Amino acid sequence: MGENNLSFNNLLSGAEVTSSDFTKIIATAEHMKLTPEEYKNALTDKIIALVFDKPSLRTRFSFSAAITEMGGNIIESVSTSRKQEEPKDFIRVLQNYCSAVVIRTFNDNDLDEMVNYSTVPIINALTDLYHPCQTLADLLTLKEKFGGLESLTITYLGDANNILYSLMLIANELKIKVNYACPKGHEPDSIVLNQLKDQSLIKGFTDPKSAVIGSDAVYTDVWASMGFEPTDESSFKGYQVNEELMLHANNDAVFMHCMPMIRGKEVSTTLPDDDCSVIFQQSLNRKYVQKALLYLLLK
Repeated sequence: MGENNLSFNNLLSGAEVTSSDFTKIIATAEHMKLTPEEYKNALTDKIIALVFDKPSLRTRFSFSAAITEMGGNIIESVSTSRKQEEPKDFIRVLQNYCSAVVIRTFNDNDLDEMVNYSTVPIINALTDLYHPCQTLADLLTLKEKFGGLESLTITYLGDANNILYSLMLIANELKIKVNYACPKGHEPDSIVLNQLKDQSLIKGFTDPKSAVIGSDAVYTDVWASMGFEPTDESSFKGYQVNEELMLHANNDAVFMHCMPMIRGKEVSTTLPDDDCSVIFQQSLNRKYVQKALLYLLLK
């Protein structure tokens, strides 16, 4: 374990996060929420590079807020300004200007290559396969809601994507059960399923109503993920998360969505505003887990 007190120097998929790492990240995030003043100079003299090859609102702004609130400085590259070049060349230049790199891009192999050449930490801010920062925020949200994560069951409905994949990887390490129901042709990729240490904690369903029975959280995302072709929505019939579907989950179950969402499609128009919805708490917690990650990685 390095000086940063985490077992990893780069966060790429979520598979890097041990139960000990998770405890440290969440405890630090919780402390930061309670005593933000203690960390206002935590990144003084640090420069964080934000590289966004895909559009971003919550991730870009939450990282920017996290860095600014800890006294850090930001340099940015967005899709319109970054030219095509080899990942190894890009990172070997960028690392000369910053203490850490936060990157949202398409191909996960590009991140893998960058890590092999980088001397500074790299944090995945979303790729085609993974979105680990979102999962950490989601689990912090559930911990706040239920007082702990033990014995929880999280059910994901819809297109198997980066949200489900990072959730599976981190939840599996924490012994949290994950159910999923995905339409035919939208099932999880074996490249992710084969990484799971305890397959008994993962259960697939073909019927959304059956999947949510006994669930503490019901999670969905847009039916066509960013950067992918529009989906034939007819295959998602019955997959909308709405008030009627939530009745099949536990009485105190919460509704989750990483956003942006399309009301009236993957979720009903009114459920996001219901008392069971924690979507805005999720977005707030993005800032705090990202603060914790940067602090621990650069400590």
